[in-house]
Amino acid sequence: MRTFKLRNKAQTSFFAIAGIIMLLALLLGFFIYSNIKSKAQEEAKQIFGLSLQAEEVEKFVNDCIRKASFEGLKKLGDTGGYLDAPKLISFRGTGLWHLEQVNIQPFLNQTQERLMQYINSNVPACLDEGKITELGFNLERGHPITAMEFGASDVTIKVIYPLILSKEKFTKEFSEFFNAFDIRYRAIFEAAAEINEKTFDADFDSNNPLKKLDYLKNLDFDVAYRSPETDMLVFTVTDKKSITAANEFYAFSFAVKLGNSELKKMTDLQNKSSTNPTFMPYTISSVDKNAQLDISEGTTMNLNGQNVGKIIVQQSYPPNVVTKNVPVEKENKEIKRREDINYVIDNPVYSFEPDGLIFNKLQKLTIYYDDPQGKDAKGVGILKGKNGFWVPIPSEEDKENRKVFAKIIGFTDFTAIFCQSQQLKKAVARNVFEPNAGCYVQLGIMILALALMIYLGPAIFGAFSAGAAGAAEGATIGILGSIGEGIMTQIPSLIGTIAPATLGGLYVAFSIVSIGISVAGTATEAFYTDSPENCQGFVPTCTWQVGVDVVEKDGEGKCIPEGGTFRAGVPVQLCAQVEKCNFIEKFTCQKCSVECTAQYY
Repeated sequence: MRTFKLRNKAQTSFFAIAGIIMLLALLLGFFIYSNIKSKAQEEAKQIFGLSLQAEEVEKFVNDCIRKASFEGLKKLGDTGGYLDAPKLISFRGTGLWHLEQVNIQPFLNQTQERLMQYINSNVPACLDEGKITELGFNLERGHPITAMEFGASDVTIKVIYPLILSKEKFTKEFSEFFNAFDIRYRAIFEAAAEINEKTFDADFDSNNPLKKLDYLKNLDFDVAYRSPETDMLVFTVTDKKSITAANEFYAFSFAVKLGNSELKKMTDLQNKSSTNPTFMPYTISSVDKNAQLDISEGTTMNLNGQNVGKIIVQQSYPPNVVTKNVPVEKENKEIKRREDINYVIDNPVYSFEPDGLIFNKLQKLTIYYDDPQGKDAKGVGILKGKNGFWVPIPSEEDKENRKVFAKIIGFTDFTAIFCQSQQLKKAVARNVFEPNAGCYVQLGIMILALALMIYLGPAIFGAFSAGAAGAAEGATIGILGSIGEGIMTQIPSLIGTIAPATLGGLYVAFSIVSIGISVAGTATEAFYTDSPENCQGFVPTCTWQVGVDVVEKDGEGKCIPEGGTFRAGVPVQLCAQVEKCNFIEKFTCQKCSVECTAQYY
């Protein structure tokens, strides 16, 4: 019994000890768990804090990238797509798209490449490593790579920039930064490109450069321009649907320099151009597009009978050209005066080469002109020529579209010319009647006849007086009859009283005088009728009302034509024609003349 009690007591002690051990183990486990949990929570809390700090760094980097992107887009707009326009092609920081008749506009993808490079170079500056160090992070970074798209209504930019932030056991990696901007850059750039193209049009008006651009308003674009210097224009396109970071409308500007260009433009021709005609029409234009030659279908071209491989057009800008030793005054058939004709040149001279090329039929040449000062008021014509010989050619003017055109058969130099810029020119034709030898013979005969009359005059007068006395007596007796009848009845007695010799002399004298007068008059009239016309030619530069002044000296005559509207480039023959001399000059073999003067441009 006592043994049983001892055994029970031992068992009870064992269980008590085991319970205590289990309790201690449980307490130890709980303590360890609590400690581990506390550490885990603390670590999680620390990691969460580090993660928030890393996210702040990520947000800061993205905001910086967005800011750099906005700055790049704005610079593109300010500089015409260059960001930093080279000095040779910039005007006060704005990029030139049109430089002296040459299109140097950048391509859209070029501006895109520049913006991506700008972002790539500015993104590294977005990381403040000092601040990151203060936060206790270690930083590992890669190289930024930017991709973007100019969409229809926005700009999207994606930057791949690998970044690793680490601290003890914490590591945070991020690399992609994405931003979208409500800027219609593509549409704005295309609108600017259309404006630039207009500046190369032949009918572009530098005084009204926004002409034909009203349609852009329908796209919510406002287009403005300024002209800070001669031949310089700066265009700005403002988009009402594109908003910048400063909550302003996005604007894009570019510059245009309209100066002169001496570049050559070459156009290849068909093989065997002298025999192989063109199968379709096409147009050859100069660098500035203001000279346009329309080649019609079925045209062949040759130079001295040989084939021509290409046509070259080049511009030059001489202040004037001269045609030397031009006849301007004629008297009868003799040229009395020559002079050099100077033409003031306001527009480019277009050299079409090869010089001397000939077409098989006439082709249309159109020259557009710039007229900021309204110089076309007196008309515009076309000159052709080279090396001291220039002449107007038949042309027609279209003032509304500021162009003049002509039909040409071959190549030389051509230019449009304002008549208002030219000095008034004169052409003089003079017809002088100079009596010939026959007139002087007749004059001699008349003088001889008069001398005979003077010599025989006393005898004739005495005989006539004696006969007249007898006739008077008979006339008194027959006074009751008609006076005419009495006189007639006395003529025989009068003649009988005159000596036969005297009568013969009188007859001869009167015959000589009559013949002299008759022959002289007939010869003079024949001279007027048969004399060659005196004509001085001239060529008006413009279609214009030409006045002709006539000066008559000791006679009468006319000018042919008397004046009128003459077509540009069409030769005119101004002729002076004597019709008759005054009575004294006519019968004394004196000169008489008609002078005609035409004033023209």
